[in-house]
Amino acid sequence: MSFISVQFLVFIALVFIAYYITPKPIRWVVLLFSSYTFYLMNDLKVVIFLILTTLSIYFAARKMKSLTNDQRKLFEDKDEEWLSNNKKKYVTKFKRKRKALLVVTLLFNFGILFALKYFATIADMFAELINVKPLNLNILLPLGISFYIFQSVGYLIDVYFNKVEPEKNVLKFALFVSFFPQLVQGPISRYNQLAPQLVEGNDFDWKSFKSGVLLMIWGYFKKLVIADRANILYTAIMDNYSSFQGIEIFVGMLCFVLKIYCDFSGGIDIAMGVAKCVGVDLTPNFKRPFFALSVTEYWRRWHITLGAWMKDYVLYPLTLSKGFNKFIKKCRKSLPGVAGKVIPSGVAMFFVFLLVGIWHGPNLTYLMVGVYNGVIIFIETIINEVRKIKKIQPKQHKKSTQRFITATKLISTFMLVYFGKYFSAAPSVSVAFDWFVATFTYNSSSIPFQDFFSRTDFNLINLIILILATGLLIFVEVLQERGVKIRENILAKNVVWQWVIVGVSIFLIVLLAAYSGTGGGFAYENF
Repeated sequence: MSFISVQFLVFIALVFIAYYITPKPIRWVVLLFSSYTFYLMNDLKVVIFLILTTLSIYFAARKMKSLTNDQRKLFEDKDEEWLSNNKKKYVTKFKRKRKALLVVTLLFNFGILFALKYFATIADMFAELINVKPLNLNILLPLGISFYIFQSVGYLIDVYFNKVEPEKNVLKFALFVSFFPQLVQGPISRYNQLAPQLVEGNDFDWKSFKSGVLLMIWGYFKKLVIADRANILYTAIMDNYSSFQGIEIFVGMLCFVLKIYCDFSGGIDIAMGVAKCVGVDLTPNFKRPFFALSVTEYWRRWHITLGAWMKDYVLYPLTLSKGFNKFIKKCRKSLPGVAGKVIPSGVAMFFVFLLVGIWHGPNLTYLMVGVYNGVIIFIETIINEVRKIKKIQPKQHKKSTQRFITATKLISTFMLVYFGKYFSAAPSVSVAFDWFVATFTYNSSSIPFQDFFSRTDFNLINLIILILATGLLIFVEVLQERGVKIRENILAKNVVWQWVIVGVSIFLIVLLAAYSGTGGGFAYENF
């Protein structure tokens, strides 16, 4: 059941009705039932993996709490002499048990993720390497498996470090893992932020409900009107790139960048809108990333919850580990001056982005995405660390000069991100390099954009719609970047105008989506 199907709209309408007519203390049961119904309608055969993650994380968290309680009880009513002789020994003993439980549970869940997402590809690569027939395993990847595993693992790590109390009710925890709006492609929520909103029950708030509907409409606009339409042109050009001029290939890749942004952020908007309609505020996942002035800032604005997860559960533990501290000391001894202090920070960031690339999938193209962005982030991290150490303050410029510098940073950041997308889009690394070379190649036998519509099967009306819709997207995001609250302003208008805006928006989306002749799932739903 896709987010962009009529079936889904009927489904969420029934969910909203059932939720608000149910007594408040048990409204979470409606959400749990709805979430598993949604998942079963999408992945009937693989719901077992969702259940395995839920149960393994739940019981591991409960056992950790039990070990903590056992340790506390052991120390009760003991005299100071006993504590001074034995406390350290038992603290170490219980800590080892908790750590062993954490490691085993993480290995189990990431093992499931590895087996389903990476094993088939690695097995085929190994078979090719030793010159035997590939296995060609066709493993069905569960819907949103990376998102619910990352979210659940984050909860378990927080329990291990005593940042959250483990949930006692297994069904309430199951709702936290499976909440259907975010199951498709995130965001990756934290337990303390999401769980209370799910289980406490929310009163109906007409303003919040309307805000959720508006957010859904905006998400559908980005997905159906822009992303799916841009995908037509991108596919037509890049599937037959040798027949196009460099500037045309450049346009094709621009369409991919537009498509992937509107597809992903549009899906997140729909998820957040649906959640908001039942009074749940999901964590924001995008903050207009193409307004970033550096690649580092771009990744802080793009898929925010994944970046935060990597920072809290990979970057920080890595930099605080004994092995990395040894590496830091070695760098400071062997590298002269500032270099020894800043190189470790760059290495840590590179490693994180390498993992992000691997997380995207088992293909070498995704590994290259991690390497490409990791190298850029490494360089930017080194520069920023040097500025901190040497206390270099940014120079003050005239407004006109500052605007020019900002525009230069904006464009250069976009272009760095743009060229990195060649690896995301291409079916292989070699094809990505072919596309890149072709972008800067001029073929004198043809004229750019000559017979463009006949060669791409993309007519003038579709092109005009794509340009106008993209222009509206940019206009809205510029206003948002300047602090304008679009939805709040619409909701402040007369109720008649609100209905007119909603009605016209839905009519245009349906009309323009149907005219594009496309439709399909979201790019990140099988991640």
